[in-house]
Amino acid sequence: MVATIDNFEKSKEFFKSGDILNALESFTKALDRSDLSKDTNKKELILFLENLLQYSKDNSLRDEEAMVLRHLGRTHSKFKNHVEGLKYSYQALKIQKKIGRKLDIAESLVFLAEDLEIPGNYDECIKCFTEAAEIFHGLGKLNKENEIKNEIKRLKEFSEQIVKDEFNLKKFHIDDY
Repeated sequence: MVATIDNFEKSKEFFKSGDILNALESFTKALDRSDLSKDTNKKELILFLENLLQYSKDNSLRDEEAMVLRHLGRTHSKFKNHVEGLKYSYQALKIQKKIGRKLDIAESLVFLAEDLEIPGNYDECIKCFTEAAEIFHGLGKLNKENEIKNEIKRLKEFSEQIVKDEFNLKKFHIDDY
């Protein structure tokens, strides 16, 4: 727990100095090591990100704003607040597409796809993964592209199995009992 406190305190120090990107990096380490079951931790972590977001907006820091939104999306998802997480992830992606940094766009698409999988939005998830794979291919990041293609394959197979299972349930009137 000490590492978590140290990382979160470092995040706060980076924020005080105006270094949003390092604040987010340190925040990620703190989040990964924190007890996500405690509501006080959740509230403090979300409030910190909301303050970073406001600072980024107030100072017209579009790159940082997009990164904070992406972190808000991921953090809400970790807290099982998926609707809120998706909202922030979509906002981050919208800004990143306007800015045009391909790597950031691809990474945001991957995070968004992972979040879309949780509620079962497989078609949308596959679209995001496919777009990310194309960007990674264009950037020459073939390992990332292959990882994502494996995810797409897994999702397609899973989706097909769900359709088959639903067909069999209806065919044999299993839900009628």
